[in-house]
Formats: sequence, C-alpha cells, structure tokens
Amino acid sequence: MHEPSRADYAHLTSIKVKWGEMDSLGHVNNTVYFRYSEDGRIDYIHRISDEADSQTSDGPILADLRCSFRQQLRFPADVEIGTRVRRIGRSSLEIEQCLFTAGRDDVIAVFENVVVWFDFGAQTSMRVPETVRERIRSVETIAPDE
Repeated sequence: MHEPSRADYAHLTSIKVKWGEMDSLGHVNNTVYFRYSEDGRIDYIHRISDEADSQTSDGPILADLRCSFRQQLRFPADVEIGTRVRRIGRSSLEIEQCLFTAGRDDVIAVFENVVVWFDFGAQTSMRVPETVRERIRSVETIAPDE
C-alpha cells in the first residue's frame, strides 16, 4: 500500500486537538485517536445516508477497527481525518481512514474499519441499502460490489 495523502480522500473532517486529550507524557493519549476515527466515520456516514435513515430500524455498526500509529500528536494542533470506502460487500463496508496534520500530508495514524449494515429489529446483518451504495459510488472509486 502506498503512503496515504490528503488527495486520496474526497471526505475530510476537521478536528481541533483539545488540551484535555493529552496524557501525563504531554502527547495525545492513544485512545483519543479512536475517537478521531469515530468523528470521521460518523461524519462520512451522515454524508452517504439520508437524515431520515436515522429513524429506521437499520443502520451501520462498527465490527472492526485497527489503528497504526505513525507519530505523536501534541496540543495545540489542528488535524483532519480522511475517510473513504475501499470496498462494498454484501452487508459490510471496508473503510480506510488517515489522520493528517491539517492542510498537510503528514500522516499521524492510519485506520482500517469494517462497518456492517445491521437490522436492529431482527438483530442480524442485512444487505447495504442500494441508496447508500449509490451515494458511495458517487464519491469514491471502489472495487465492485459482491
């Protein structure tokens, strides 16, 4: 895999690092990186979903999340998290994310996520809705659906 750059991501979410996110060593605590991933993932999902979708009995759930830490982050800082769908499966989305210094290609962390579309009433996975698939295809270059 090539080194990510901001240009690889059609969707970027801006985040301001907060003083309280630092640990006793003076850098942003590693658990906070997962919140940054969540911020970007939720922002992206809102982009590809209808607002009315939040009133339905189905939606995305996080099934897997991995982070590769590349460098320390300290307050004060402005960062951006790029989020993109790498692949659409039957009931899942493989999502890549990269945390950058705002406006630069400095890679702070790289994330891999799997989000499963879930029927909350039936408590089972379901096919990713066609409207969501179409919205993703309108902003991404991805592998064909399964």
